[in-house]
Amino acid sequence: MSLLPQSVEDWREFTLTRGPRMAAEAFLIKLGALGADEQRAALCGLPDVATLTRRFEAAWPLREAALGGVPFLTKDLYFRAGEPTFAGSTFLPEEIGAARTTSSLPAAFQNDAGAIECGRTQLNEFAFGLTGENPHSGDCPHPERPELLSGGSSSGSAFAVARGLVPFALATDTAGSIRVPCGYCGVWGLRLSPDISPVGDIFPLSPGYDTQGWITRTAKDLRQVSAAVLGEAPPAGAGLWAGDLGLGIPADDLAAMRAVAMRAGAQEDAAASMLLKLAFTEAADAYPTLGGHAAARVHAAWLERRRADYDPVVWARLDVGRRRTYEEIRSAETVRTRVIDAFRTVFRRHHFIALPATFGGAVRKADSDATHRRRLLALNAPASLAGLPLVAAPAKLPNGLTAGVQFIFPDMANFGWDSVLGRFG
Repeated sequence: MSLLPQSVEDWREFTLTRGPRMAAEAFLIKLGALGADEQRAALCGLPDVATLTRRFEAAWPLREAALGGVPFLTKDLYFRAGEPTFAGSTFLPEEIGAARTTSSLPAAFQNDAGAIECGRTQLNEFAFGLTGENPHSGDCPHPERPELLSGGSSSGSAFAVARGLVPFALATDTAGSIRVPCGYCGVWGLRLSPDISPVGDIFPLSPGYDTQGWITRTAKDLRQVSAAVLGEAPPAGAGLWAGDLGLGIPADDLAAMRAVAMRAGAQEDAAASMLLKLAFTEAADAYPTLGGHAAARVHAAWLERRRADYDPVVWARLDVGRRRTYEEIRSAETVRTRVIDAFRTVFRRHHFIALPATFGGAVRKADSDATHRRRLLALNAPASLAGLPLVAAPAKLPNGLTAGVQFIFPDMANFGWDSVLGRFG
């Protein structure tokens, strides 16, 4: 077992007993264990040694706080005052300049909970992808199987947490960007709802759908990290295991996901599951229409001028988004309303809804094609269209990989994350 700290509690005790300078050194030792290509694909914005040490020392007065002395990383969509935000691109700071303020979530973890930001994490360019691929920094690998992808867009956050660099990392989830990498990398995540943070608090992918959250190594750490900024959670009763929405996930993989859902307190209800399956049928088409249209507006001022600087895949998606017609938008909004109504109906009988978040385990780059993306959207777009908070959990598969399970709640007032996580330690 490593003598270096791993969990939230390990880091709190290590910093308290060894002091801030040794805590900073412990982080640097962990960082040095990553290969150069891994660092480049997963991390960015790392402070120099002197700056890192100053951050640990500056947090020393908050050492008794809920996360006192605990290091974390921040997805490179969040702002830090005076520093550039690249969002996985090569040019964004040239268009928007350095950040004027620090985003509210990392500020809360630092100023209120006592945690120390130790750098940023890479992502699909502008968070517009579910794979972890990035032509500028390199594709983010699976933390244990480098021939596979980590999933995205919060690829660097999931990779860094899974490899034990930090016990938690901030992430975002617009259409599965916490859920997918958590499932593939075998870690845990929490997605808030898109309406709880100020407009402009992070660099947006799709305004109205972007949602902040965080990723941890274990369910226990997720409880502790979440409690530090959310406080107490309301209790959650029994939930619904809704199955795979008719996508045909292999039986053994689906059984492993179902076992996780049942452990969390889900039960089966054929009528409710069928209602969701029918209502969600067109979600995989409706979300790209609405989300892509919103994303294109963000980039409108420089999309054409900067075309050569974009990941070609991302530019093409933005180009499609700006060409959506009124009729396409209206049709997608009709689907969104249908999805929201179905959720409301089922939530009258069930405290949460459990669904797969991935179609099995992590995949190779060659298999990360349009079919793969559509399957992920079919599973994750419904909660995104409805703007719902959720917990992301891993499920161990028979082949040794992990898949994702999502526990969806009706709103923040009824977000019983603690009850679900408490069943996993």
